Amino acid sequence: MSIDRKNIRNIFIYMVPKFLSYGIFLITLPILTRILTPRDFGIVALSLIFPTMVVGVFTFGLPAATQRYYFEYRTDKEKLNSLIFSSQLFLYVSLIISTLIIFFFKDFISKLTIGNSKYGMAIFISFITAYLVQIINFYLLLYQNMEKATIHSIFTIIQAIIIAITSLLLVWYFKMSYMGMIYGSFIGAIIVCGLMFFYFNKNKKFRFNIKILAKNIKYGLQIVPKTFTGFINKFFDKYMLNNMLSLSVVGVYNIGQSVGNAAFVLMGTVWSSFHPVCYKEVFDKGKDGAVSVGKMFTIFAYIALVPVLLIILFARELVYIIAPPAYYGSINVIIIIVLGISSQVFGKYCGLPYAYTKKAYLIFFITIIGSIVNVVANIILIPRFGLLGASISMVCTLFSVNGILVFLGQKLYRIKYQWYLISIMYVNVFAAGFLMLYLKISDHSWVYLYSIKIFLIICYVFVGIKSGVLTKNRLKYCLDLFKQHKNIS
Repeated sequence: MSIDRKNIRNIFIYMVPKFLSYGIFLITLPILTRILTPRDFGIVALSLIFPTMVVGVFTFGLPAATQRYYFEYRTDKEKLNSLIFSSQLFLYVSLIISTLIIFFFKDFISKLTIGNSKYGMAIFISFITAYLVQIINFYLLLYQNMEKATIHSIFTIIQAIIIAITSLLLVWYFKMSYMGMIYGSFIGAIIVCGLMFFYFNKNKKFRFNIKILAKNIKYGLQIVPKTFTGFINKFFDKYMLNNMLSLSVVGVYNIGQSVGNAAFVLMGTVWSSFHPVCYKEVFDKGKDGAVSVGKMFTIFAYIALVPVLLIILFARELVYIIAPPAYYGSINVIIIIVLGISSQVFGKYCGLPYAYTKKAYLIFFITIIGSIVNVVANIILIPRFGLLGASISMVCTLFSVNGILVFLGQKLYRIKYQWYLISIMYVNVFAAGFLMLYLKISDHSWVYLYSIKIFLIICYVFVGIKSGVLTKNRLKYCLDLFKQHKNIS
């Protein structure tokens, strides 16, 4: 199996809502950064950390587990319906129970994570939002596995638009400060989750099967421990920045992460199209699919690293557009974090061997190592380098985790990676990162700066041509898709 016209089309369909969502983000952020202070953004960032972690516990890892068993049951309609309905029922019942628990402890959690109990309601609303987002992702993953890219994209666009409009209204018109952003995300999540529930289940038969649910939970529980290490990786740097510097510094760091994470989101969008193709190849062919899956990785890596390269090259311009000078410290944060996120190309792909062999529990032990690296690096680097120290710590964490994941994953299912081509891609990306960091602190003309940026882009295009990723047929089909979208508009 290879990447055909349908897969290329799906990449475009998945990309449209992500680019639209990111475009909306870039439009609204200049307004929000001029109304809200860095301290407000710091509160928003810290209020999301604990809810994100406990949601992973209360959901028992079912969204990811259901995705794995979808491919095992996809030819058995009765079992598949039982899997999906049973998982939904569990998720909604758990939502009700966990909401009551978090409401009771919200002030204590606020005191523990932010240092003040007055942010309890922010913690509570953020928890419900994070849980609803997990359920939304559950449906989106199923549509992704079904290769229903259009439906997937429509709901993604609806959610982005609702969140943007409601957040702006609540922050700007109703003067709700940071709570406006939190309630905006909550309103978008609850509306989209409700719409997806009714649309997804309108023609489905409700079949509850305790054995299938138990099997699904058993696999999901292997993933749950990872949420604890994820909590450390996402929280510890912000906790140290808040305690050693200020909430305002956390806010600047959060802006840098938000812009940088766009690379990860767009990377995930590309993976949305490759995911069902790669999983089918492995589940249908077993070890015989190793070569073709390796070739598909080269194509996936090349496409996924495009937004990484562009964000690195134009991080300064993005920040100048979206934020006032108080946030300019986030420029280096963006470049460094995106360099770390580049390793997530492997992080997305190498989960396949663990799912195929049902050994997802190994991921937990790997993330423990990553958490140790994260804590040690932050303790050493933040006191000395502040924002840059936190950013470098994230790079160390991501590279250590993804490096070990690849190494052990190869022992479970050996993917035939095309290492030579992949290395050239990464040389191009890291050259861009180091040059942008150097040129930011040195005095050079704009002509010189943009000549280097254009040269690096040309080099990456040349790599694509030489590696066989950019072919005449693929480029022609991409141009045809652009023309179709232009005619429709």
